[in-house]
Amino acid sequence: MRIFTFPALTRAAVAVIMLAAGLAVLFAYDRMGHRFAVLGAAPWMHYPAGLFQILAAVMLMVPGRTGYGAALTLIAALAATVAHAATLGWDSAPPAMAIALISALMLYRNKADLKR
Repeated sequence: MRIFTFPALTRAAVAVIMLAAGLAVLFAYDRMGHRFAVLGAAPWMHYPAGLFQILAAVMLMVPGRTGYGAALTLIAALAATVAHAATLGWDSAPPAMAIALISALMLYRNKADLKR
C-alpha cells in the first residue's frame, strides 16, 4: 500500500495551505484583518471564517470525509477569490482561484464521501 500517492500529497498540501490561511484569518494576521475591514465585515467575523478554514483542513485529512473537506475548501476558496478581487484587485486572486480549482477536482474525485 503506497501512502505517498499524488492525490494524497495534493490533499495534504491543500490541507496545509488551508490550515495556514485559517490560522492567519483567525488571528487577524496583518493583511487578513485588513481585508475584513475593507469588505465592511464585523470585527468578529474573522473568528468563524478562520475556524471554517481550519475545519476544512481537518476534514480533508480525515479518511472518508475528504469530500466534505473539499466542499468546505471550495466554498472558502471562492470566498477568498471574491475578497482578494474586491480588496486588492484581480492580480492577487490567482492563488485562491487555483485552490478553488484543485478543491473542485478533489470534490469530484471524492463525491462518494458525500453519499455516506
